[in-house]
Amino acid sequence: MKHGRYLLTLVGLLSLVSVPLAQESACNPTNLPLQLGQLAAVHPIDGCRCSGAPKGEAGSQIRTANDFQNSIKNNFMRSTNNPKRIGIADMARLQEKVNAFSMEQLPRGDRLTLPSPDQRTLLSNISLGPNKTFSEGDVVTIAGFVLGARHSNLEDGESVNCEKPGCATNDVHIELASHPRNPHMTKAEQMNTEGIDVEISPRHRPDAWDRFDSSSYINVFKTHPVAFTGQLFYDASHSPGGGPVRVSVWEVHPIYAIWVCRKTTPQACPMDQLTDESVWLPFHKLQSFLHLSTVQVTEACQENP
Repeated sequence: MKHGRYLLTLVGLLSLVSVPLAQESACNPTNLPLQLGQLAAVHPIDGCRCSGAPKGEAGSQIRTANDFQNSIKNNFMRSTNNPKRIGIADMARLQEKVNAFSMEQLPRGDRLTLPSPDQRTLLSNISLGPNKTFSEGDVVTIAGFVLGARHSNLEDGESVNCEKPGCATNDVHIELASHPRNPHMTKAEQMNTEGIDVEISPRHRPDAWDRFDSSSYINVFKTHPVAFTGQLFYDASHSPGGGPVRVSVWEVHPIYAIWVCRKTTPQACPMDQLTDESVWLPFHKLQSFLHLSTVQVTEACQENP
C-alpha cells in the first residue's frame, strides 16, 4: 500500500515538472520548423533560458506569469503541418474578443500585469465564425505590407531575451498593415487602424533575416506584400493603441518562415501559392533576386551590434 502511494506521489511530482521541462526544450528543439530548419544560425542567445529573465520574487504571481509568457514567445516546436490562414482583420476581431474579458478574468496591459497560465486558457478556441477558430499557439500564415521594421530594445534588452542589449540578442519588430503606407495619415494612425506586429526572434535567426530592417529593402516593402508563418501569440504586456502602436496586440511571434510576393497587389499574391517561387520568393533569396552585392546594416545595429 505504501509502495502504491509512493508511485502515485512520484507520478504527481513528475507531472508538475513536465510542463516547465517541456517549455525549456521548446526554444531549442532538435528540428526547427519550416524555413528555420534550413537557414538557422547558431547564436549565444540560444543559450538564454526559454523563460528569459525573471520578474518579481520567486513564487510570485508575476514571476510565474512572466516566465510562462516568455516560454510561449520562445516556442519553436509547434506543429506546422497545417498552418491556419489569418488576416489582419481577424487579428483585430480577436482583440475585440479579448477586450470583452474583465481585468480580473485576464490581467493585461503592462509588463507587471500579466495573466497566469490558467487565465491564458481564455485565449484558446476563440470563434470568429464558422470554421474560423483560433487559439494562442496556433501556427498561422498572414500577409500584409511592411510599414516599418527595426531591432527593438537595444539599450536594455527584453525579458524574453534575458535582458541582453544589442541587435544580436533582440527581436526584429515588424509593423504589418493591410494596405501600403497611407500618405493621408500618420503611420501611428494607420497602425492603430489596421496594423499588427510580427516578430523575428534572435534565437536561431538566419543571417538574412537579421537584416530584414535594412534600408536596402525599403522600396520593395513599399509595394510588395510580405507573408509570414509563425506562432499566434497574445502579448499581454501591451494594450492596443499603446506603445508600440497597433490595432491588436495579437502577434505572430516567433516567425518560422518569410516570403515576399513578386507581384504588387494582394489579389495577385494568393496565399495558396506560397510554394510557387514565381509568385512568392522566400525572403532569404531576395538579396540575390535584387542583384544586391551587399545588404546595408542599419545604423542602430552598427552602433549596437
